[in-house]
Amino acid sequence: MTNVFMQTAAQLLANPFEALGLEWQSVVLHLFNLVVLTVGLYFLLFKPVKKMIRERQEKIRKIEKDNAALSEEVKQMKESTEQVLSDAKKEAAVIRENAVKEANRRADDIVGRARDEAKNMIAQTERSLGEERRGLQKEIERQIADVSVLVAEKVLEKNIAPEDNKKLIEDCLTEWNSHEKR
Repeated sequence: MTNVFMQTAAQLLANPFEALGLEWQSVVLHLFNLVVLTVGLYFLLFKPVKKMIRERQEKIRKIEKDNAALSEEVKQMKESTEQVLSDAKKEAAVIRENAVKEANRRADDIVGRARDEAKNMIAQTERSLGEERRGLQKEIERQIADVSVLVAEKVLEKNIAPEDNKKLIEDCLTEWNSHEKR
């Protein structure tokens, strides 16, 4: 057995193709077919696939570039929006402040007009009271004069002339006014 094995190994080493049952022409033909198939596959499949991959990579780069540009645009829009919002808040604060000032000014105007009206009403009331007081004072003076004349007539039991009566009344009123002012 070792002898058979050695013989087969020697035959294999001497002519490996024949030992395997192959002929050199068929090996060369298979190698030629392999080269043709490899070249054919290279041109038919590998190059188009490689081209397609390159195109995909370019599309992806373009999409990434567009995304970066859009992202930058979105960032700028966001900053712009924040700026507009900030400006709007400032403007709203100014409007509110102006509205508060206007409301306070109007309130002051209303209060001022109310004070003026109150002063006018007080002045008118004081004038009215003054007129009423003067009227009452004249009425009281007239009543006093009448009572004085009656008292004087009863005391004197005679009629007093109207001129004397008038002089007497004026003297009494003058004296009464001077007591009242003290």
